[in-house]
Amino acid sequence: MFSQPLLITLILASAATLEAQSIRVVRFSESDPFRMGEVTSRRIIHPGLGAKKTTLNLSVSQPGAEFAQHVHDYSDDTILVLEGEVNLRQGDSLRLFKAGECAFVPTGQIHGTVTAGKGDAVMISFQNPPDLILYAGARDSKKTGIAPKGDITPGAVKYVDFGHTEGLFTSPKIGSQRAAGAHRKLKPGESFRTRVENEGEQLLFVWKGALKVSDGKTTYMAGERDTVFIQGAARLTVTADGPGTEIIQVQAPLVENK
Repeated sequence: MFSQPLLITLILASAATLEAQSIRVVRFSESDPFRMGEVTSRRIIHPGLGAKKTTLNLSVSQPGAEFAQHVHDYSDDTILVLEGEVNLRQGDSLRLFKAGECAFVPTGQIHGTVTAGKGDAVMISFQNPPDLILYAGARDSKKTGIAPKGDITPGAVKYVDFGHTEGLFTSPKIGSQRAAGAHRKLKPGESFRTRVENEGEQLLFVWKGALKVSDGKTTYMAGERDTVFIQGAARLTVTADGPGTEIIQVQAPLVENK
């Protein structure tokens, strides 16, 4: 039997864990616009929702449009091309990457994008931890007319073919210490399990198809371009709700799911 003081402590600790946990479905229609250079993006997961460890943004960029060069002082940035092709710009240099490829940009590295090809490009990005200044427009070098102050270090930006990767595509192996991204394609009814630590965050962005996410008590439904956002300790089962389901999973910090 527990002593009364110990029992009270256990109850309070359990209550604190429950209070810390939050699972919500963020509809793409709820996202807010922000502009950088010539590109209008949508912020999906951001500090306004209480996010402390990760963000998620989506951009649709026309040919030739530039997402202005900028620097994140304290955040890593990961940019995924879902459709089309873009150049990552650093100063005067351009490096092409296409649908199914991503760029991991470490803290302090100057970067922007210029849409290449003849069609629109669709990109998502996540910053770890969130960069509040990005949404305020103060990092927009085209708007301010001031070149960003930062580094352009050869080899610092890592390029990864996530489209042909099942599972992790960013991890400490490429220098991503604050978060990990995973790409998953699921057959109808196929499931996987994932967990989040007490102070961790995870998001599941549905690029194609639909998902059901269950914590054993409640099932959350997410459709195309919706995002399931989890904060705090949780063990979840993620199931494809139909054919052709494709998701991007971001976890901060990295937790090996078992």
